[in-house]
Amino acid sequence: MRQTSTIHSQQKNPLTLLELKQGETAVVTRITGGKTARARMAGFGIHEGKRIRLIKAAPFHGPLLVEDAASGARTMIGRGMAGSIEVSPEEPS
Repeated sequence: MRQTSTIHSQQKNPLTLLELKQGETAVVTRITGGKTARARMAGFGIHEGKRIRLIKAAPFHGPLLVEDAASGARTMIGRGMAGSIEVSPEEPS
């Protein structure tokens, strides 16, 4: 039983869009939340597998400006929604 609890404690928590640094690029791995959240993100062109770049995080808990890495399209996402977007950071090339 101890081995199992040790393994679970070693697993990483998923990284969210909120944790990216300015200029970092990441791939969306999952959007948590209900149908409405996923539909809204799809309306912005953000879905699983999409490469996005964090352009700027507004101060005082303001929204995040993100860019579609492929097309360059930009959109603002509130921090509540950004917290539901799990990402996998890409290594700089």
